[in-house]
Amino acid sequence: MKSILILAFILALTSCQQKETEQPLGENSFVISNTWMRPGSANRNTAAFMTITNNMDMDDTLYAVSSDLAKVAQIHETYKKENDMMGMRHVDFIVIPSKSNVELKPGSFHVMLIGLNKDLSLDQQAKIKLLFKLKGEIEVPIKVSNP
Repeated sequence: MKSILILAFILALTSCQQKETEQPLGENSFVISNTWMRPGSANRNTAAFMTITNNMDMDDTLYAVSSDLAKVAQIHETYKKENDMMGMRHVDFIVIPSKSNVELKPGSFHVMLIGLNKDLSLDQQAKIKLLFKLKGEIEVPIKVSNP
């Protein structure tokens, strides 16, 4: 009986230690806010925007996005080309610095939805999945709206 109590105590202690290890990735450690996306037509493209806040003590990396809304979902950035022309290009990742935020906004980083599967009209609700190196997968509710 004594050995059973000791074993139960060790298991309880181990589970407490595991929770402390998981704490940096807790509920408030990462916040996705100000989510919205532009309206779009089937087979066309649109973009989604948001603010990603990293309250953890370590940097994290957004390395992929996915969505049932489109054939392809990618992380993109807007950049200046020659002759003051603007362009967009795919980027492999965005580092979200510790205790900081990154704004995905028009004219900067954004989620590009290529080849929409259906029309997206104002006030529609949808979801986009963001994949982070440390935080893992976060499914983000997003509303179709104008800025």
